[in-house]
Amino acid sequence: MKRNLLALALTAAFAAQAEVCTMFSKDSTCTFAGDTSGGQVIYSNPTNLSNIGSGVITPFLGTQANGVQFGVSTDSPLVNTLPLNDKRDNINTFTNTFTQNQLGVVTVGSTDYYQFFLDTNEPNSEAGKLISIDTIRIWDAKSALLQLLDNTNITSIADVDVRFPSLIYALGPTNSLVLNDSLFSGSGLGYDLSMLVPVSTFQNVALDSRLIFGTGMGQVEATSGGFEEWAYLAGTGPIPVIPEPSTALLAGLGLAVIGLMRFRRRAD
Repeated sequence: MKRNLLALALTAAFAAQAEVCTMFSKDSTCTFAGDTSGGQVIYSNPTNLSNIGSGVITPFLGTQANGVQFGVSTDSPLVNTLPLNDKRDNINTFTNTFTQNQLGVVTVGSTDYYQFFLDTNEPNSEAGKLISIDTIRIWDAKSALLQLLDNTNITSIADVDVRFPSLIYALGPTNSLVLNDSLFSGSGLGYDLSMLVPVSTFQNVALDSRLIFGTGMGQVEATSGGFEEWAYLAGTGPIPVIPEPSTALLAGLGLAVIGLMRFRRRAD
């Protein structure tokens, strides 16, 4: 009886700490008081993510599996050496580590953030449209030999924890984010999730330190074999604003008029 009561108490304590956020409508926002940032990391699925294009974001990790899938970014050069459920290496074009000084900055209010994106590609069906993100890790690898991260020495996220104890950020294992893939289904519609991490989270990390990103999905809502891809906002500033064609045309006409007026004054 005492053991049963203890088990019930532990189960209740675990359930009280667990946080599950569901994003079943566009423009939802979630934070997790139980993550290592104390709720400072912001997750959202804003509609305007459909405007993100190549050259602005940089992919660094793709995973694919049925049920549950795990992945970790690595500089291992060949597809057949990738650890866990990593996919599509293509000589480090799509799966790689990165440094803090490669990340662009987004300012919201008075806070600067680094922005990461997740593109989910689950079946657009009632049975397969949901997917959960149950684990996110960012490690400071410092000057480690990252090419050693492959399928011979990394068999779980815990292996990376042991190899790189300098953890920058962690979500999970009692926190889960559930996405509805059908909200942004279809080719060319951008990313399904935005993750804003305060720049201050990296205050003890050297700008040229290699950063490793790990993820686990499918524990609350199983994956259905789709390809999931993570990327980050590249550069040294926010997403550039491109003027509408009409605005650009008016600006060009204005400059042409000014040039013509100056030319006439010189002629006079």
